[in-house]
Amino acid sequence: MQGRRGCEEDATSSPTPERGGPGFLGGSAAVTSGRPVVVEVYLFRCHPGGLLAYRCVTGQLGAAETPDEAAARIGRIAVDGPGPEVAVHSTSWRHLGDGSIVLAYAVAPDPVPDATAVPILDSELAHGPCASRPSPLRLQREQVAAHAARHLALVADTNPHVRRVFAAFPDLARSLEALPRASAGQLATS
Repeated sequence: MQGRRGCEEDATSSPTPERGGPGFLGGSAAVTSGRPVVVEVYLFRCHPGGLLAYRCVTGQLGAAETPDEAAARIGRIAVDGPGPEVAVHSTSWRHLGDGSIVLAYAVAPDPVPDATAVPILDSELAHGPCASRPSPLRLQREQVAAHAARHLALVADTNPHVRRVFAAFPDLARSLEALPRASAGQLATS
């Protein structure tokens, strides 16, 4: 899938002019509030050797869905079903040049652990060219994944429900604990 390392598109997505055409990295989007909306789900697991790894799936926001419901559907997450509980957290949004909005979600652990995943080798966050322009000029998928993972690590520190989920996956918890904490941009102390 051209240029979509670690990403697969939701099978129900099909670009059409009425839906706003292709979104970032090939996802198509439903039109909501006059703008196409793409939901991007980053699914995390512990890769052999202790590295954090991810895969990304994208799809459209359904007309009758909330973004959380779309993330669960696209990520194939059984919210109230059998299987281990997962942590799902909305991490970011961005505007694309075609007018669409991308909503990014972090999910851990990946409910499909045998699917191909990409290790995160660099957890450096993207940033804009100056303080008044926060959107990066260029954005790599690994930067979005790193942002989502760091955000999820921060949530694990502060949310007892997420901490309980990760207690059942100690390797994943250790991989997340090793990351710097950040919700957006860099947190710094002077």
